[in-house]
This record gives sequence, C-alpha cells and structure tokens, in this order.
Amino acid sequence: MFFLITNITVAQLCGAGTTTVVLLDSIKYAETQNWQLEFEDDFNGNTLDLAKWKADEGGELDGTGAYKTIDNVTVSPETFYGERTSATGVCLITVKKETVTKLPVSWNPAIAPVTYNYTGANVGSIPEFGWGKYEIRCKLPKGKSLWPAFWMYGEKNGAGDEIDVFEFMNEYNILGKYDAGKLCKVDQMHYHKFDKRDPNNNVDHNCGISADDDIDYSLDFHRFTIIWNRWGVYWYVDGEFKKEAAQWYNTIGEAINLNNIRPSQVVFRNDWFPKNPMTILFSLGVQHGKDTPDDDSAFPNSLIVDYIKYYTPD
Repeated sequence: MFFLITNITVAQLCGAGTTTVVLLDSIKYAETQNWQLEFEDDFNGNTLDLAKWKADEGGELDGTGAYKTIDNVTVSPETFYGERTSATGVCLITVKKETVTKLPVSWNPAIAPVTYNYTGANVGSIPEFGWGKYEIRCKLPKGKSLWPAFWMYGEKNGAGDEIDVFEFMNEYNILGKYDAGKLCKVDQMHYHKFDKRDPNNNVDHNCGISADDDIDYSLDFHRFTIIWNRWGVYWYVDGEFKKEAAQWYNTIGEAINLNNIRPSQVVFRNDWFPKNPMTILFSLGVQHGKDTPDDDSAFPNSLIVDYIKYYTPD
C-alpha cells in the first residue's frame, strides 16, 4: 500500500479509485508546544479515585506471575523522597511475596481457583483517550523479576493497540547472562499491534529503545512522556527526546512529519501504527520462567507514582 501526499490531503491509491483524507490539523506536535490538560490525578487523597480508575482482579491461569488485586494499591498524602527530588501525595502499587489461592478470572466460575506465590496490581483509567500527550512522574522499584510499566491499551473489533511508555524488566549482557547491574537502567519503549480474531496472525510490531545506562531510575523521581499524533509516537524522559516511531515513511525509509513533508511525495503507511482510543494503565508485577524471582529479589516493593496526566494540543 502506498500514498500520495499533497500539502493538504493524503490520497490512498486503491485500484481504479482513490480515497482522500483531509488533514484537519497542521500543528507540529512537540514537547515544547502548548498543551491543554484534560485528565490528571495527583494522588493527594487517601484512597484511589474510583471515578477515574479501576483495578484488575485476577491472574494467569497457570499461576505464573503475580495475582493482580486492588488490595496492593495505596494512595498516601505523605512525602516520599528520592536522591534529589520528592513527591507529596502518591499512589503506590506494591508487589508482595505471598501465597494466595484465587479465581484467576471472575467471568468464568467454571475455572478452578489457582495458587499464586506473588501479588501485584494493574490500574487502568475509566475513560479512554486518543492523540495527545501522556505523562507520568514516578520512582521505580528495583529487584530481580520486578516488572513496572506505564502503558496504554485500546481494542476495537478484535484489533488491539498498545503503547508502552516504559517497561523495566530484567536485562542480560551480550553473553545472555542476567546482569543485576542493568536493573532499572534499560527502559523498554514499544508499541504493539494485535489481531485477536486470528491467534495465528498476531502482528506484533515492536519499536524498542534502551535508556541511558548511567541512570538508575529507581533512585529518584523521573518524568516519562509520550506524544502520540497522526504522524507518530514520540518518547521523552525528563523532557529529553528518546525515540520516534512514525506512521508515514518515504521511499528510503525516513519518517515523515510536518517538518519534512513535500508536495506530491510518495510515502508508505505503517499499518501497524496504533489507531484505537486507549486506556491509561500503570502496573507492577513479576516475571516468570527464566526471570522468576530468587533469594535476592526484593519484596515487598513499590512503584511510587507522583502524578499521571493527559493533555490535548492547545
């Protein structure tokens, strides 16, 4: 599939006919532009705001990983400190080493209870959101197998889109050996495309990046941001640009945006680019398999969130 871009239209060449899509905006999205705050939680109360958030209850059918429960979500007005910064009013998602026997899903009572060795939590926003700026300020937990994440997910008619602002997981050296020195230093930034209607045709496009290995993100509070618009997804950490994943590319594979678009330019569309409205999620779990916790893993441990915000362009 290829497209012809003019100054104001995108024309899709479809056999004998064409379909024209008018670009409704002409703003270059950037970290420095003006934004209108549409959704936020500063977690300054004493409980999770259930008008904004809901927490999953359940786990994997085989008992691996952590059982997700709202019991592991705490909102506190206290002040928490990092090496140089602090946060007053936070949401803590805690992972614990504890044995619980629970139903893995609530919607199928025919499935028997499963025993889990760990508990964690997964919290998602009630509303869904589209193009805009998504941001979290947080301090990461550190320990083998811990899996903190800030991400978005949206699904329509069996097609799922996911954008990972960050995931921090166990890392390995060039010899494939676990390296404890990389914990909380390698930030995985991706987006994924899924087609749940055909499990044999799960398209998973992974756009990844490693953050600066000189920074241990568990020692202080940091700001993780994405900007998602019709041109691409752009990742930032503490305001510093890290990665771009484009929706449009030219014939030599360069990303297209409003800075370099040219009249009558032939471009290719990335069909894996996320399109669905999305729920904001933040979570903490444990890995399994070769990444299962060991005696050096730190429990309990918490992802400490200062705020989460969503903006639209002003």
